[in-house]
Amino acid sequence: MENFICVQCGTQFAATAEPPSRCPICEDERQFVRHTGQEWTTLERLANDHHNRFEEAASQLLGIGTEPEFAIGQRALLLQSPGGNLLWDCISLLDDETIAKVNARGGIRAMAISHPHFYSSMSCAAALPFFWRNSS
Repeated sequence: MENFICVQCGTQFAATAEPPSRCPICEDERQFVRHTGQEWTTLERLANDHHNRFEEAASQLLGIGTEPEFAIGQRALLLQSPGGNLLWDCISLLDDETIAKVNARGGIRAMAISHPHFYSSMSCAAALPFFWRNSS
């Protein structure tokens, strides 16, 4: 059983023995399925030739994106605040380095997803306990 990731939009799906037959995100009228059809990868395969970059977008705002660009090129933003950090959107590649860098900045108190294409790696939500920091 593996968690397959849609190569087009970057959304990760529940563990299955075979890749899903379709991606409901890409079948939405605001997105598209490639002419060559649906294509899938896994977190392990993605990590073989991709990595995350970390960029200070502004004071207390860390941009996290994947290189080379993957799916629709989405990036996550970690907004640091005294009351706890907010992760705005997710990325498809969640690895040990990313977890360590986010934890070094205080973890994640809450997450916000701007629209369906940025669900990305559902393991972001599953990894929240690794990031969670009690702010009290």
